[in-house]
Amino acid sequence: MDLLEAKDAALSYLKTSNTEVLKWFRTEISVETKPDQSPVTIADRKVEEILRKKIAKAFPDHGIIGEEFGEDGAGSEWVWTIDPIDGTRSFIRGLPMFASLIALLHKGEPVLGIISLPALGETAWAVQGHGAYCGDRKLNVSSHGRLKGATIATADLYCFKEKKCMRLFNQLHREAGIVRTYPDAFGHLMAVRGAVDVMVDPWAYTWDFAPCKILVREAGGEFANFTGNRSGINCGNAVVGNAKLVKAVRKMIREEKKS
Repeated sequence: MDLLEAKDAALSYLKTSNTEVLKWFRTEISVETKPDQSPVTIADRKVEEILRKKIAKAFPDHGIIGEEFGEDGAGSEWVWTIDPIDGTRSFIRGLPMFASLIALLHKGEPVLGIISLPALGETAWAVQGHGAYCGDRKLNVSSHGRLKGATIATADLYCFKEKKCMRLFNQLHREAGIVRTYPDAFGHLMAVRGAVDVMVDPWAYTWDFAPCKILVREAGGEFANFTGNRSGINCGNAVVGNAKLVKAVRKMIREEKKS
């Protein structure tokens, strides 16, 4: 399996799907509510359909896991993950921070990941052993090593409330230099490129975290769950950024659980 060729193929697919998603952006678009109470639009479904068809045609032996249309061959050695619009709430409101996400898993671990921001005209990619890039620019995490003075990105407040992580949210605000809500993949990408020092996300799914894990590691950083040592993309939470800040946030979480 040539991962660089697979990356080039996926980037070409995103050019087509990005054109589709921008066709619907900032238009009067109807919104439905899924069983988990998250919003979905025709744009979400159209984009995933495009990506699934192209992947299935080019890689017929690979599985696919997508947010809108579920799993097909998820037990395969090679599996693609797709989040057609990560940040549908932003997309609906006309905010440009939404993303399209693709990753390729080998035996459950991401070896290729792409975060594309169609409305901002930026696409970042990483391939195992080849670094992380946005265009021709190599991406690197920040070097700030302490919570004091750190710039921290977080998911939305409701995510911390839903997952009963408000003590963590409040402590981050007390100890960091600045904490801002840069939700979804946008916040993760800001940590990958070192614009923020760490991203703290208490609630997301495999298709959200898969590209983030490979991107941050190829950018010299770390991907970890709130607790444990698995660094799993299916654990529902993640801390992403430079290794020192990831360690500091995880220490904060452990200490909170003891108190």
